[in-house]
Amino acid sequence: MLIALPAMVLAPILLVATTRNAETSATEIDIAGVTAVVAKGEASAIELTSNEALPYRASARSRRSGWFAPFYSSWFYSDCVSDSRMRVEGSTLYIDVAAPSWPELEDCKVELHANLKKGATVSIEQPAFQARLDGEFSAVALKGKAADVSIEGHVGQARLDVDALRARLIYEKTQQSETVEISGKVLDIHLGFDTASFIDYQVAATASWVDSSRTAIPGAKPQVRINGEMVRATIR
Repeated sequence: MLIALPAMVLAPILLVATTRNAETSATEIDIAGVTAVVAKGEASAIELTSNEALPYRASARSRRSGWFAPFYSSWFYSDCVSDSRMRVEGSTLYIDVAAPSWPELEDCKVELHANLKKGATVSIEQPAFQARLDGEFSAVALKGKAADVSIEGHVGQARLDVDALRARLIYEKTQQSETVEISGKVLDIHLGFDTASFIDYQVAATASWVDSSRTAIPGAKPQVRINGEMVRATIR
């Protein structure tokens, strides 16, 4: 009986802790007039779309990640990441991601979501980030130390300058004017283009492994340039 009673008391506490949301802060703003996004600061996970059927809005939330996150949120008082800011100046959305005000037992993760008008420009400069872009963008510039990137749809000009980069770029269509520039130290790149496109691509690296089902056509566009120390590239 002495063993059973604490177990009965502890069970409801664990149930509450595991079902409680680990999210600690959230904000949402209207970005109907926005044609450019600039994200800087600390690490984050960014998801951008250009879906005309959805409202043009941007949201940011911070939450703890990891197995112990729900328990930590229930038992400890802390604001995780509460100082990240979004603001609109003119036609540009500025996102400044702040680090936790005090060390966390569990990692704090900042998640950013925005649905933009087609043809928007995107600039992300953070030490580490995840970026998921789905839609049509005129230009995308990414810079950092480490990143995991997925772009699907269409980008007029893509410039990725990341030391350690895993990137997947899928062009659903091309306009024979696209440029893709990727540079870093360790690169794992997958590029996909529509079957009607002719591509001019070059890979320069100290060590490289290139798997391509396409013939490089000098002077054609899309034009792809990949430069790194260790490069694995797949081009389809």
